[in-house]
Amino acid sequence: MAANAALAKEKAVAEAAAGRAKEDEARTAKALEEAKKAGARFANALDEANADRTCLNQTVVSLRAEVQTREAKLADLSARVTVTEERANQAIKARDALTSSFNQLEADREWMRSRGIAQIVQAIMDAPETVTGIDLIKQRARDAGFKAGYNRCIDQINILSKGGYTDERSGFRDVDTEALLDAAVASFYDMSLSSVEKLDECLDATDYVDRLRMLYADAEEENTAGAGHDGAGTSGTK
Repeated sequence: MAANAALAKEKAVAEAAAGRAKEDEARTAKALEEAKKAGARFANALDEANADRTCLNQTVVSLRAEVQTREAKLADLSARVTVTEERANQAIKARDALTSSFNQLEADREWMRSRGIAQIVQAIMDAPETVTGIDLIKQRARDAGFKAGYNRCIDQINILSKGGYTDERSGFRDVDTEALLDAAVASFYDMSLSSVEKLDECLDATDYVDRLRMLYADAEEENTAGAGHDGAGTSGTK
C-alpha cells in the first residue's frame, strides 16, 4: 500500500511537471510567435524608415537645388540692382554736372552781357594803337577837309572876282590829302592790337570766360570801386 501511494505521488508529480513543461512550451511558442511578429513589425518599420529616409534625402536634395536656384536668382537680381544703382548714380552725377554746367553757362552769359562785351570794347578803344590810329585819321581827315574847303573857297572867289587865285599859299598844295586819309584808314584797320591778340588767346580756350575775367580783373576792380564810391556819394546826399 505504501508503495502504491508513493508511486501515485510520483506519478502526480510527474504529471504536474509535464503540465508545467507544456505550459512553458506554450508560453515559449507564444513568446516566439510574438517575437516573430515584433521582428516583422521592426522590419516593416525599418523599411518604412528607410523609405522615409530616402524620401527625406530626395526632399533635401530638391530643397538644396531650389535654394541654389534661388541663391542664383538672388545673386543675379542683386547684380542687376547694383548695375541699376550705378546707372542711377551716373545719371544723377550727369544731371548734376549738366545743371552745374548750365548754371555756369548762365553766369558766364550774364557776365558777358553785362560786363564782358563792354570791357572788350573799352579795352580795344583804350589801346594805344587805337588812340594813335584814330588821332592820325582825325588829323588826315582835317587836312583833307581843310584842303577841300580851301580849294572850294578859291573856286568861289574866282567865280565872283574873275581872278586867277590858286592854292599856292595853301600848305597842302601838291599834297594828296585824300590818299593820305585813305592810307591812314587802311593802316588803322590793318594794324595789330595787343589787346585783340590777348582776346583771341582767351577766346581760343574752353574756359574763355574765366580767362577774360582774369584778363580784365583790374577793370573789374576799378568798376566795382567806382560803383562803391558812387553809392557812397549818393547815400551821403540823402
